[in-house]
Amino acid sequence: MDKNFQIILQTAEQLATDYGNEGWTGDCNDFTQASSSFSQELTNLEVERLWDEFANQEFVANGVTFLFTRQNGDKVINLHHVDNK
Repeated sequence: MDKNFQIILQTAEQLATDYGNEGWTGDCNDFTQASSSFSQELTNLEVERLWDEFANQEFVANGVTFLFTRQNGDKVINLHHVDNK
């Protein structure tokens, strides 16, 4: 598995856990900043590429649902545990 994708999955799982039933919502930059607790290697460009790949879609990985939407032109990511949907 790509190292950056591992960082994304770890970050998403931690954010979904930390924010519980409400889930986490932020833009690509917010997500990149949150990932710094795992690694300094992930860049905003890599998170935006993931967002571009899944724009206006949802996918599930490691028990976390990712939803990629736009709000006021910003690329937004919503995260929550599958069982808290």
